[in-house]
Amino acid sequence: MPRFTANLTMLWQELPVLERFRAAAMAGFRRVEILFVHELDPSAVERTLRQLDLELVLFDPRPGDWSSGERGLLAVPGREEEFLETVREAIGAAQRFGTRRLNALAGIPPPGVAHERAKQTAIANLRAAARLVQEAGITLLVEAINTIDMPGYFASTPDTAAELVGAADSPNVRLQLDQYHVGMMGHDVRAVLRRYFPLVAHVQIADVPGRHQPGTGQQPIAAFLSDLDELGYTGSVGLEYRPLGTTDESLAWLSREMRS
Repeated sequence: MPRFTANLTMLWQELPVLERFRAAAMAGFRRVEILFVHELDPSAVERTLRQLDLELVLFDPRPGDWSSGERGLLAVPGREEEFLETVREAIGAAQRFGTRRLNALAGIPPPGVAHERAKQTAIANLRAAARLVQEAGITLLVEAINTIDMPGYFASTPDTAAELVGAADSPNVRLQLDQYHVGMMGHDVRAVLRRYFPLVAHVQIADVPGRHQPGTGQQPIAAFLSDLDELGYTGSVGLEYRPLGTTDESLAWLSREMRS
C-alpha cells in the first residue's frame, strides 16, 4: 500500500490547527499536508514538525483573496507577477520546512476571459514557475478540482490539468490526482490514473458523494489504491476528506501500521 498523509485542513477540525499536527502524530502518522501554511506562524510550524518528527509533504501557495472568492491565480490573466511572487514565497517556506511538493491552484478566471486566454496564461505561469522550483529542487503540482464544489474553476478535469502539465514541459511540474474531484466530475478514476500515471506526483482520496472517508460512498477506492501499488507509485496519498464521525473513528479503515 502507498504511504498515507494526514490532511490537517480536513482532519481534526475541532482542534486549533497547530494542535492537529500533534493529533496526527498521536494517530500514528509520520507525514502531513495542509492547504495554506502561510496562515500559520512559520516558527511554530517548524518547531512543531521537528518536535513531532513529522514531514510536511505538501501545501499550497497563496491562492489570492480566498475570502472574496478567489481560488488560485495560475490561470488568471493580469495577475502573473503576483502568482510568481506566491511561488517564491512558498519556495522559501518549503525550504524551511523540508517540503518538496507545492500545489498551485488554477483559479477561477474573471467573467469575460476566454478559455484559451486563461489556458495560455496558466501555461506561461507554469513555465516561469518551473524555473524557480527546479532551482529549489521542488515539484509544482496542478490539480483538477470539480466545478460542483468550486464553480468556474479552470482546471476542472484531469484532461485539462494534464494538458497544462504537458505544456509546461518540465520534470518539475506534475499532476496532483485527487480521486474525489475526478469522481465528482463523473470520470472513471482508475482509467484516469492509468492514462496519466507518468505525470502523477501526488494523490488524494475521499469518497463520493459526501467527501467522507473511504467506504462511505460509491468510489472504488480500495481498487484505486491497489492500482497505485501495481503501477509502482512511490509518492504519498493524502487523506483529504471530511470525517463522518470523529476523525479517529473515520480512520478505522486504515490500520495504524499503514499510517506510518
